[in-house]
Amino acid sequence: MNIRFLADENIATSLVKSLRKNGFDVKDIKEEKLYGIADKEALEIAKKEDRIVITRDKDFANLLNFPLQHHKGVILLRFSNQAPNNAIKKLIPILKSKVKYKLKNSLVIIGDEFIKINERK
Repeated sequence: MNIRFLADENIATSLVKSLRKNGFDVKDIKEEKLYGIADKEALEIAKKEDRIVITRDKDFANLLNFPLQHHKGVILLRFSNQAPNNAIKKLIPILKSKVKYKLKNSLVIIGDEFIKINERK
């Protein structure tokens, strides 16, 4: 299953590089020089390119503003230690697990000890 991602500008370059090194297709907002674009615009780019947004921005979790049927998926990282190495250590095993089959068209919130998945019905 080929899953493509769009890294929001708040995602560390080292995490993007590590995801790529692990075989994931990741487009980085920073590399595209799209700094400061609205969340809605980021979701539109991701939808058009069939990508799941990876972000630390809690605004993306607002289902009233961003209903699941309006995007291809969002992964919200909510670790207590947001250091890139910690995110790498926790996120990559999840993306390689069976959870990957539930990422598309879902809001996935990943914390230190939990994964919450809101799937589109």
